[in-house]
Amino acid sequence: MSGSFTPAIRFHPESHVIARQDLAGRHMANHEFLRALIRHGRLEELHGYMLTADLPKSALENFTRGLGATIAVHSIQPGRLDLLAERGGLSLDDPMIATAARLRSFVGHRAYALTGITHTTADHPTKAELADILTADVQPWDALICTSRAVAAMVNQILAAERARLSERMGANRFSHPLLPVIPLGVDTDRFQPSESWRSEWRKRLRIEADEAALLYVGRLHRVSKAHPLPMLSALGRVALRHKQKIHLILAGWWQYPPEEAVWREQAALLCPEIQLHMLDGRGEAVRRQIWSAADIFVSLVDNIQETFGLAPVEAMAARLPVVATDWDGFRDTVRPGLDGMLVPTLMAPPGYATDAARDYAAGQLNYGGMLSEVARMTIVDIRAAAEAIEALVSDRALRRRMGAAGQIRARQSFDWTVVIPQHQALWREQQAIRSKACEPDQIGIARPDPRHMDPTQAFEAWASTTFSLSQRLGPEAEPPASDVISLLNFTASALPSALHEDDIMRVLSELR
Repeated sequence: MSGSFTPAIRFHPESHVIARQDLAGRHMANHEFLRALIRHGRLEELHGYMLTADLPKSALENFTRGLGATIAVHSIQPGRLDLLAERGGLSLDDPMIATAARLRSFVGHRAYALTGITHTTADHPTKAELADILTADVQPWDALICTSRAVAAMVNQILAAERARLSERMGANRFSHPLLPVIPLGVDTDRFQPSESWRSEWRKRLRIEADEAALLYVGRLHRVSKAHPLPMLSALGRVALRHKQKIHLILAGWWQYPPEEAVWREQAALLCPEIQLHMLDGRGEAVRRQIWSAADIFVSLVDNIQETFGLAPVEAMAARLPVVATDWDGFRDTVRPGLDGMLVPTLMAPPGYATDAARDYAAGQLNYGGMLSEVARMTIVDIRAAAEAIEALVSDRALRRRMGAAGQIRARQSFDWTVVIPQHQALWREQQAIRSKACEPDQIGIARPDPRHMDPTQAFEAWASTTFSLSQRLGPEAEPPASDVISLLNFTASALPSALHEDDIMRVLSELR
């Protein structure tokens, strides 16, 4: 396979547009990945598989031109699996490789390789999808990118449990597994280069004096699906009582549930009244780009299983900020304790203690947010350790500078898109090598559609009196109805797919006569 091989990229604006009110990490990650692939992938052309038929053919090209693409951009319409087979690969913007493998069965599971990527893995559809990997013709040349070691461990937990279930229930002992590489999300580190002018402007606007410490949090603000504010606010309250200089907390985020803002303000007034609180809309381009320069420390005490990687700490490192984060999921892959920042210990109930929450969520008695909350209640963030970490950085400017400088180097060396995109490309080449070695050329297109997508004339064969055979001849009625044929066509057309236009149908009828 060519070293420049790039699969078709599945595309839909819902997954890639970041100018939105409901901005989430997956939108930012997908948007930046596509932009980085265009900038750093050395592509000769780009193929996109359109997720839905309602998108105009120009949607992908217009979007990628906005990201700086100057190469040829080709759109593959939904259902054109033959063109995906010609391409040899499809890169998804989510972990749904089992669903994609079942669709691929129409052209044969050897036809092209699939590459998925994890975002959140806590919701029921995603966990079900992961379990389905073992029964959905997912192949050794397919891959599910895990963005952290914690995610890889979670995926392996699901697969191991499903293997045991299938073995016990059906005696199954042959399973096909995809590749499960750990590749982090990427960051354009140059965009986060701190600026003294931005620092001066924002600190003046927020009335933060030069000798006062400013802590920053960037991201969604939601107690249920992101992080409960109590550990952070409690830790800050402890630090403020022992530190004479004023401390500021900048929340540059957006409210998933706007009425919750009042709750946060109330809790801040109760737990850390000495802290000066600033709330900014982190969706604005100026805020998202510049606010890092105003801060001295980045803090993110996430306690929620919805988080899988955590882009914001890496962005903070790129902005030369020391990070105080929980020792949680992907954070421990990014922040090196004592070097780039400090990780705060966390504690979770042992396996088996949330069975009731899992059952109620499965039965529809507990919604997704409720399930997340139940698990969060079984999770402890070490508030004393968080306070000690924050106080150490607030009190020592030299330590902040040293950790910030180390973090910036690490971000550039390990998480810049110039480093991450080649890891994707190396994976794609590996997948193609495995597929080429495993598949004989004449086996590539063997199609055995998944029974979930069975041809209706096969599934419902017993419905009709008999089935049509190629030896039969059909023709139009000898005496055509008195009604106008055009009227009949208009009458039936609205109930049929628009595979043929009216002129085409008239031409066929005339030929039959």
